[in-house]
Amino acid sequence: MPSRPTTFRPAGRPDRAEQRRVYDERRGSARERGYNVRWQKARQTFLARSPLCLGCESVGWIEPATVVDHVVPHDGDTARFWDTERWQGCCKWHHDVVKQRLEDRWRRGEVGAPALWLSSPEAAALTRALRPLG
Repeated sequence: MPSRPTTFRPAGRPDRAEQRRVYDERRGSARERGYNVRWQKARQTFLARSPLCLGCESVGWIEPATVVDHVVPHDGDTARFWDTERWQGCCKWHHDVVKQRLEDRWRRGEVGAPALWLSSPEAAALTRALRPLG
């Protein structure tokens, strides 16, 4: 089996592992960002009260929620972090795929904050486009 050719990287540029390490250092640990024991308890309570993925429900699917998402990214703001009115339960796929695309569009000013709810028309359209068969 032939070996893969090496990836071109200009001299002095960090490789993927180094880029990830620097990003993680700058971002801080989960605990440093507020995801501590208090968060784990609040998350567990929220998921017990809202056990289904909001994004899946909005398109007629039934999938358990495993992630508690901050609708509007808190970016370290403690008040926004603990604002339970702005939390939504979702499956990992909705959090990692649909929500990330919506946040990218929101940060570029293409959509407003209401589009960040996984039950929004924008989220439903993305869900259907990215996973049409469910």
